[in-house]
Amino acid sequence: MIEYRSIEDQNEKKKKKSSEKKKETKEAKPIKIVVEEEHSFKLNEKELEAILLDKRVADKKVAVIGVAGAYRKGKSFLLNFFLRYLQWREREDLSGMDWLDPDAPLTGFSWKGGSERDTNGILLWERPFIVKDKNGEEIAVILMDTQGAFDSQSTVKDCATIFALSTMVSSLQIYNISMNIQEDDLQHLQLFTEYGRLALQEGDSKPFQSLLFLVRDWSFPYEAEFGFQGGQRLLEKRLQVSEKQHAELQQLRTHIRSCFEHIDAFLMPHPGLKVATNPNFDGKVIDIEPEFQQQLRTLVPRLLDPGNLLVKEVNGRKTTCRELVEYFKAYLKVFQGQDLPEPKNMLIATAEANNLAAVSSARAVYQRGMEEICGGEKPYMNTADLENHHERCRTDAIREFKNARKMGGADFSLPFLERLEADIVEAFDSYAKMNSGKNLFKRHYSVCVESMRTPAILVSFLIVNYIIQELFQVIGLNGIAGIFSSMVVIAVTALGIWCYSRYSGNMRDASGHIDQAVNWVHENFISPHSAQFGGLGGAIQMANQLQSYSECNEDSLN
Repeated sequence: MIEYRSIEDQNEKKKKKSSEKKKETKEAKPIKIVVEEEHSFKLNEKELEAILLDKRVADKKVAVIGVAGAYRKGKSFLLNFFLRYLQWREREDLSGMDWLDPDAPLTGFSWKGGSERDTNGILLWERPFIVKDKNGEEIAVILMDTQGAFDSQSTVKDCATIFALSTMVSSLQIYNISMNIQEDDLQHLQLFTEYGRLALQEGDSKPFQSLLFLVRDWSFPYEAEFGFQGGQRLLEKRLQVSEKQHAELQQLRTHIRSCFEHIDAFLMPHPGLKVATNPNFDGKVIDIEPEFQQQLRTLVPRLLDPGNLLVKEVNGRKTTCRELVEYFKAYLKVFQGQDLPEPKNMLIATAEANNLAAVSSARAVYQRGMEEICGGEKPYMNTADLENHHERCRTDAIREFKNARKMGGADFSLPFLERLEADIVEAFDSYAKMNSGKNLFKRHYSVCVESMRTPAILVSFLIVNYIIQELFQVIGLNGIAGIFSSMVVIAVTALGIWCYSRYSGNMRDASGHIDQAVNWVHENFISPHSAQFGGLGGAIQMANQLQSYSECNEDSLN
């Protein structure tokens, strides 16, 4: 026989102990230890410490049984049967007594029929139950009720925080779902457990202990019978990974299995129309369908049996009530901080990603258009032409964004359009500065060395050719002198076109070709043989060093 004891001092007299136990049982109630205040959660440390730091349980190992899931699906109703069973097992004389008292109203955690939310925040039963495990060690058993998810008053972050926090502190988390294990149930579980996993420090073991899918109102016992066996067959089918599945579905199932050390399922029948439709139903077992009663007699004793009772562990170390207080504080502090990402519903998350992709594509359209006309390798362009081209590229980018198929509607997309506009303004400032730097007469010293290369080489070429021309004329070789005179004219013309283009921004293609020709001559003839040019070579080497220095200086400033 399972041996249970209350938390009263064992040295007190039996009569006094019994009367105090009855009084305590009668007065015990659920205590809200996590309070919701305007979509944020606050820990009621005083009440939590009063429950878990009581000297009779503070240093005992603890088992936490939590129930979570969608609102108005009977979580608190079910948890009261766990409470009734534990209270019944505390009694000293169990002979002739049925823990499912057919005529007793169901009391304990607040519950009611109807469609409106009843539970708010996270609640613990204020009196831990002392249970001896299979080795005879006393374990404190805590029952935990949680606020239902997906009601009209809760955000996705509210739901994720409650579910994640309850899963993090539970040794057994009961996931209460309706009628079947559906894909959306798995998706919500993935979101909530991932949110909790992010809040936990990385460890070698799986982040959570045990999960029980409790399928309520199961209507297909001919496919899978009520209870654990039918539940396990259904669970294996739902979590099966096959090559035919989409990669997203495979990842979902792999993620869920990676989060829990043990996963099980239990199929519960419908409790009956009287339970569901009678506003005066008070929880008396006599009003509940016999099949539901039978499955309660299987589920509750099985989970609370000393051989199956799971002690709360963190990173493989068994936890006491005293330590659990600190974990509550630490976990809630993480959820209150700014380190965790904001969970969003699937529509908003998809719409945001969709609009961000549209912004990225539109920004790329603008950048490609600007690079073609005023990119880093392009010559200087006058300011008016640059601004006109900017307006054309900006219009093309905005048209690209507006024509993209986006989720969320026009109002949802408006902030993303404003973001695109801001990105374009910032990009144009960069292009304008880069273009201004290409102007020979406005160029900054750090980059003027490279700008002066073309005119310097052209002037040098002109002077050398002029001198050679004069020498050949002196010795009477006028034909050869005429060739060098033509080269002087070419050099003067190229220098004039280059200066005009750099100042006005016109004839940019011609200027670009001149730069390319001069750079080719410099890299293939002048720079490799600069040491042979005497003083002129030294000047060339100094110019190269100044250019390298200026480039390094620019990189350090950027």
